[in-house]
Amino acid sequence: MSFTSLQFIFGFVPVAYIGFVLAHRFGGPKQAINLLATISLVFYAMWGLPLLAILLLSMIFNFTMGNVIANLSSNPKMAKNLLAGGVIANLGMLGYLKYSNFFIDVANQFSGGGIDHLSIVAPLGVSFFTFVQIGFLIDASNGKLMPHNFSRYIVFSAFFPCVTAGPLVMQREMMDQLSDPKFPALDMRRVFIGITMFAMGLCKKVLLADSIAPFADSVFGGAQHGLAIDAGTSWIGALSYTLQLYFDFSGYSDMAIGLGTIFGIKLPLNFDSPLKSTNISEFWRRWHMTMTRFFTAYIYSGLAMHGMRSGMRWKLNRFGRFFLAAAAPSILTFLFAGIWHGAGWTFVIYGLMHGLAIAIFLAWREFSGIKLPSPLAWLTTTVTVVCGLVMFRSSDVPTALKMFGNMTALGSSASTGPALTIDSAQALSMIVVMGAIALLLPNTQQFLHREWPVIDSMPEETPLAAGLLAWTPKLSSALLTALVLTAGIASIGSSSGFLYYKF
Repeated sequence: MSFTSLQFIFGFVPVAYIGFVLAHRFGGPKQAINLLATISLVFYAMWGLPLLAILLLSMIFNFTMGNVIANLSSNPKMAKNLLAGGVIANLGMLGYLKYSNFFIDVANQFSGGGIDHLSIVAPLGVSFFTFVQIGFLIDASNGKLMPHNFSRYIVFSAFFPCVTAGPLVMQREMMDQLSDPKFPALDMRRVFIGITMFAMGLCKKVLLADSIAPFADSVFGGAQHGLAIDAGTSWIGALSYTLQLYFDFSGYSDMAIGLGTIFGIKLPLNFDSPLKSTNISEFWRRWHMTMTRFFTAYIYSGLAMHGMRSGMRWKLNRFGRFFLAAAAPSILTFLFAGIWHGAGWTFVIYGLMHGLAIAIFLAWREFSGIKLPSPLAWLTTTVTVVCGLVMFRSSDVPTALKMFGNMTALGSSASTGPALTIDSAQALSMIVVMGAIALLLPNTQQFLHREWPVIDSMPEETPLAAGLLAWTPKLSSALLTALVLTAGIASIGSSSGFLYYKF
């Protein structure tokens, strides 16, 4: 059941919230959390009972393993061994469910064999709930486990607004709130804020992302099937997909945060106007922020620390120390991030592209001492992001290479197929309008800054919406929210699934 279905908006959410309020009223916070856990499992079960069984097995295993690890504080060696075993088990499950057929394809390519694909359906959101629980095991090993029981653990690891596509939560964020004896239920002000954020996310998805999607699909599909595509049309396709993915995933994140707010749980921020970034490092601090912090905390930091110590031990020069402590960890971290997104060489290369881009930026900052003018820095960053997303979107590497060739006016002339035709004027007008929205308008949390809707602290330099653009609990805001929500609901009929459901 997608957030963009009428059944979800008019059926699941109202019934779930009424039940949540009644459970809190007659049973207190503990029963409200128990019901929230049940609601989350029911939501996931709607995608298929076998998928729910996999999620439950994963949660039972990690809940048990985390508690065993936490209770071995007097035996740190055993705790570390169990942590390693738990992480390997999680990655093994993820590898089997999501990457088995990719591994088979690789084996067939190198051996010339004919191994058949396995009939496996990966559970929706498997990458998200697996990594959330790996973080739980690491926190248990580090002695950072918060007070919890299995119901709280279910809400932490499978809360229905974020189990399918994030944000990636950390247990300290959720457990702190779920352990609060004053855990709230009926709060109309909070419900109003949550509905406002949900409405804005819904409009991002159905009015913006879905409207520009046909142009991206046409261009990438044309490249895949060998159509002749000129440079201008290729760039239209690349920019269309960039904006489609941005509004699709940021819309989902807004909707998830809004739903969490309705049920009294603040979720972490996942987008902060990333297309305004003037370097690639800043871009990843603003785009899919919870994924970036996860990989930074649990992969990059360890690699960087090890590299720094190795550089000092081996008495390397400045360049050698930089490579081991910054460049190599960045490349490896983003290689993992690329693979995390999906099973295919395009995701491997996408991760390497961004890892190399980060390493080059860090080297430029460390050794050149030259700061690019802001417009040039923004353009360089944006072109890097768009080119990376060409690889990310393409069905295979040859299709991505055709797109790159066409974008540089090197590939279209070599094609012998029929030419692709799209309504370029309409596509360009949508790119301009959507680009202006992304670059010039405040983002969702900036509109709602007076009722800061996420668990993260507000950045000191956040450009806040002012005047009529700043949300306030008044009739004017209520009418505007109603208008936005109505526009979004009216457009649901043509809505497609969220792009990150694929990853």
